[in-house]
Amino acid sequence: MKHSMHKWRKRSIIVGLLLAAAISLIKPQPFGHQPSAYAEPTGSQQKKEASDVEQAGQEGAIEPYYLERLQAWQKAGISKGTSEQTLRASAFTAKSDDAGLKVETFEGKPESLVWSGQRGWVEYEVDVAREGLYEIWADYYPLSVNDGGNRQPVLLSVFVNGEYPFNEARSIVLERYYRDVERERYDESGNQLRAQVEEVPGWKKTAFRESNGAYALPLQWHLKQGKNTIRLQVLQQPVALHEMTIKPAEELPAYAEVKSTYPADAVRVGTPVVIEAEHYDQKNSTSIQNVYDRDPASHPKSIGSIAYNTLGGSRWMEGGQSVDWTIDVPETGLYKLAMRVNQNGMKNMAVFRSLYIDGSIPFQEMKNVQFPYDSDWKGMTLADSEGKPFAFYLTKGKHTLSMEAHYEPYMPMMIEMDHISKELRSILLELRMATGNREDKYRVWNVEKDIPGLIERLERIREQFVSLQNQMKGINPKTDNVAQMLKNGAADLKSILNRPNQIPYAKERIASVQESLESNRSLLMDSPLQLDQLFLAPLDEQLPGMTSNFWQKTGGMFQSLFYSFGKGSTTKAQDENVLEVWMVWGRDYVDELQRLVNDRFTPETGIKVHINMIQNPQMLTLANASGMMPDVALGVPANVPFDMALRNAALDLSKLPGADEFFSSFNPGMLQPLYYDGGYYGVPETVRFKVLFYRKDILDQLGLKVPDTWDDVYTALPTLLQNHYNFYMDPVDYTPILFQNNVNLYTANGLKTGLDTPDAFKSYKMWTDFYNVQGLERVVQSFYNQFRRGDIPIGISDFNMYIQLLVAAPEIANDWAIAPIPGTKREDGSVVRWSGGANPTNAMLFKSTVPEKQQDAWKFLQWYMSAEVQTEFGLNLEQYYGETFRWNTANVRAFAQMPWKPQDLNVILEQWQWTKEVPQVPGGYMTDREIGFAWNRTVVDAENPRISLEKAIKEINRELARKQQEFGIAGPNGEALKSLDLPHMDKPWEGVDQLVE
Repeated sequence: MKHSMHKWRKRSIIVGLLLAAAISLIKPQPFGHQPSAYAEPTGSQQKKEASDVEQAGQEGAIEPYYLERLQAWQKAGISKGTSEQTLRASAFTAKSDDAGLKVETFEGKPESLVWSGQRGWVEYEVDVAREGLYEIWADYYPLSVNDGGNRQPVLLSVFVNGEYPFNEARSIVLERYYRDVERERYDESGNQLRAQVEEVPGWKKTAFRESNGAYALPLQWHLKQGKNTIRLQVLQQPVALHEMTIKPAEELPAYAEVKSTYPADAVRVGTPVVIEAEHYDQKNSTSIQNVYDRDPASHPKSIGSIAYNTLGGSRWMEGGQSVDWTIDVPETGLYKLAMRVNQNGMKNMAVFRSLYIDGSIPFQEMKNVQFPYDSDWKGMTLADSEGKPFAFYLTKGKHTLSMEAHYEPYMPMMIEMDHISKELRSILLELRMATGNREDKYRVWNVEKDIPGLIERLERIREQFVSLQNQMKGINPKTDNVAQMLKNGAADLKSILNRPNQIPYAKERIASVQESLESNRSLLMDSPLQLDQLFLAPLDEQLPGMTSNFWQKTGGMFQSLFYSFGKGSTTKAQDENVLEVWMVWGRDYVDELQRLVNDRFTPETGIKVHINMIQNPQMLTLANASGMMPDVALGVPANVPFDMALRNAALDLSKLPGADEFFSSFNPGMLQPLYYDGGYYGVPETVRFKVLFYRKDILDQLGLKVPDTWDDVYTALPTLLQNHYNFYMDPVDYTPILFQNNVNLYTANGLKTGLDTPDAFKSYKMWTDFYNVQGLERVVQSFYNQFRRGDIPIGISDFNMYIQLLVAAPEIANDWAIAPIPGTKREDGSVVRWSGGANPTNAMLFKSTVPEKQQDAWKFLQWYMSAEVQTEFGLNLEQYYGETFRWNTANVRAFAQMPWKPQDLNVILEQWQWTKEVPQVPGGYMTDREIGFAWNRTVVDAENPRISLEKAIKEINRELARKQQEFGIAGPNGEALKSLDLPHMDKPWEGVDQLVE
């Protein structure tokens, strides 16, 4: 881009001065929950509470955190409630039309409210005799799979008197519980197989807790004297409710107070009770798993063969996850509690657990039990600050011991970090406005005068960094990653403040500090803890040894090394009768598929299979060159089957028996990259669906509708930009715009690019104008982060974004939704929504496999990609490892069986029918590359769109011709020797119709 420096300097100065002057005139838009049609708090009550939380409220946020609100209530003198009352769940006073409720006898309890639809709300009126803070408890029954539920917990949001009283009220959890079945299963090599789990049925009672598991105790709710309205809105999972109890919170006594009630003559000697941590009764998350450990002191030993002999680690690290054990106490008396633990997952950081006995925390000191970092296993006795063990008075018989993960001690720091992050975003916005979002090296700034208060704000933030660092050291004496980040952030801000008039040019450094703060804040939510054994010993008895010495560790290391050359998996790769499968997935996926094969496929077919994990699909190219190919490959990118077919190494699946029925479960548009010379050389394994994500709360606040077409996007953009928001569209993804305007990337014979048409030039200009004219951000570091914060409340993204929001953003669970991506309206009024880029991984077979094993490999692939097996594989992954492992199978019937929200599934399937991919051709890699170069020239360097695209067309055609000659598709003079006859898709796939409600 070649312009006069003087011209740009003049323009930048004018824009910068105008925007800087405008800052003081801009009044922030109100942002938050919109008043609903039902009862609001009284005026006096609103004013009182607003005053109470003036300091606690988050700038620019929807409502304060629970901890802030609770402190404000307490500061205002609002005490705990005094009375208790029970409401029948069926006695609601109002409900929404879409709630889908039934009142009936359910699982033995009459007049239960069965909430089978995962939508809508119900309201209750509560008459309170005295104003105060109360807990809300519920008798609930999560509906089973047969009744429309799945393995996810129930999520609700709670309004009190017409508002969310605090941010955490947006996502309240009612947990499901699970137990292991068939623990003692082993393969023929003696390796323990992972146990299956089943849900523990029955009615449950719990207090309303926030879904992130941040706090150890139930949430407290402010109810005014007289009538209060409580609205429950279901966010996730069907549930039956029987009763709700409103009661004052119970005070946790201190240990000294509890100890004073123990009998003086209580038994203090006897035989210790040992509990294997992996033999728990139940857990509230399927992702809490047993893991095997090779340490010589771990029991039972797992050196020669795999034994799942410990619990947790990274499989028990999320707030709110709890495990229950049964303890059979031999005699009534005083006991101490110890455990063999390993907390090496968070370097130099402590993690926390709450300890319950028979459903209650026995005393204050058990609310936040601290497990400091240690690089190895150690024995830990629950004791006071002087090392004296806590005494627990237990009666003879069975008791329940529970441990629940949380991160409450870090919450004050996390809240402050969140406020700092918002303040840094506000500063960055002001700097962008003041500078016109451009750097003018010739402008001389007087920041103290030009941007009043900025220096003081940054200095306050620097001081907050130092204060937070000291708070972290108060919990973790050694410097941890978060404390180091805070130290570095304070140093960076100090460096920036040393040259105050250069602050307008330090936007990237400030943004880096903010991003680092946000990423490290999430570390405080992780609480990994691995348990081997728990020991309940009479108070005066010695505890058994819980650690291994140097010689034991050395011996164990050599034993493990020795056995690593012996026993292994059930099948061996070197066995010629074993089907060799290479999988470009993580170890967890490989282990689960191997387990399914051993349990299901091999017994049914007699075909043994070895699943081998490979790190990089490029290994297939090397294996082909060396003649050491597998029989099946899973998880390969879309270009690999085509490249292998081009080199006569891949097997044409479309010519195999049963191929037509096999391919009927897959969108033909996703098969296009797998096509070559009349055949299909792979099958889609997963789908990375694309949809439109939008923040309901922000769009409602702005009065905007969800855009259905690109014209609607044009209409919405001025309102978004005027309110400092934006629309997100990945600048790398050109497929929606081009495909919806009838642009094919290649000609029908596949020999030239299809970008040299009037429709292509028009579409390319439309695409680049979004960034040049309409104001879309050219670079967005993280759409997820900006969407979660509300900076960019609408945009197009994919499956990964969906899972991130589902797992890591429960505080906005009720505030975001998805819709089909904007489409292009045809002359007949219909809307086309074509989009590509949804085919991340595929499966394929190889010609090098001997014919007999090719038949076995085809049987395996048909079995693996069947709806039944894909469903079981996906549900098991999520069951064992949590929602982050949601299996996005490309088999549409299996995909519909995953635990999606019904309304989300309908949107995804509606968009799925409009998916088609860019076909593969020799030299086709140049298309993406040159379109990217063209975008840079047009958007960054302001080159004429037509000229820029013509340059790309020339380079693409040159590379296509070169590759066609290399593979014998064109002659030495460029003459066409054969046609590639690319498949064409001009109407949506009808295979999803029967699955859409």
